[in-house]
Amino acid sequence: MKKEKGNVILGIIIGVIVIFATVFFASIKTIPTGYVGVKTRFGQVQNDTIQEGLNFKMPFIESIVKIDCRTQKIEYSMEASSRDLQKISNIKIAVNYGVDKQKANVLYREIGKDFKSVIIEPTIYETMKSAVANYTAEELVTKRQEVSNLAQETLTERLKDKGINITSLSMTDLSFSAEFDQAIEKKQVVEQQTQQAKYELEKAKVENEKKIENAKAEAEVMKQQNQEITDKTLELKRLEVQQKLIEKWNGQLPSTSLGDNIPMLNIGK
Repeated sequence: MKKEKGNVILGIIIGVIVIFATVFFASIKTIPTGYVGVKTRFGQVQNDTIQEGLNFKMPFIESIVKIDCRTQKIEYSMEASSRDLQKISNIKIAVNYGVDKQKANVLYREIGKDFKSVIIEPTIYETMKSAVANYTAEELVTKRQEVSNLAQETLTERLKDKGINITSLSMTDLSFSAEFDQAIEKKQVVEQQTQQAKYELEKAKVENEKKIENAKAEAEVMKQQNQEITDKTLELKRLEVQQKLIEKWNGQLPSTSLGDNIPMLNIGK
């Protein structure tokens, strides 16, 4: 009898311990680093959020849902059309985002835990399609970073009120039709040939101008040399005339004179 009574008491004690342990473990919740907890009471989302570490809650009445707030990456592929109606068959996008800890409860209340597929991916698709439509196909190739920046600004504005922070967005690849790629390649070849022709024309102009300047300089030198030769020739002739006069002079002065002018033989310069 005493043994049966003792077994009953032991069973009660064990039952109490089990109930206490169950209630205790149902009252605590650990939030890991990089996460935030959203508290619900009878399924209704509460206004405050639970931060990292050990937290207590009302057992069987309150629940805590863990939301990952670490930086997440989405790699997305899509099709779109440019402003000049060229089809881009494959646009590859990489987006980094994170959940705002202060708005995690709002995000969970309005969207739920599957917010990535419900709101983020569709918004990325709409935003990129709109951004791409602002540029021609050629501009999408040459201004890829500008397009990415525009899309990131728009995406950030659209998702920040939902509690989603966009930290980066980039287009990692663009694929056009084979016909368009060939047309772009031909255009680039023509542009390169045009630039080469312009370069050669400018080079020829510069060389021609140098030749003209050299010719002018040579002409000026020749002019000066001709003038110098002419002057020296005239001087030589003058000296030759004087030499002949000297050779013919007999050493006597003229015997007659007109007025007061006495002709003299100019034997010097």
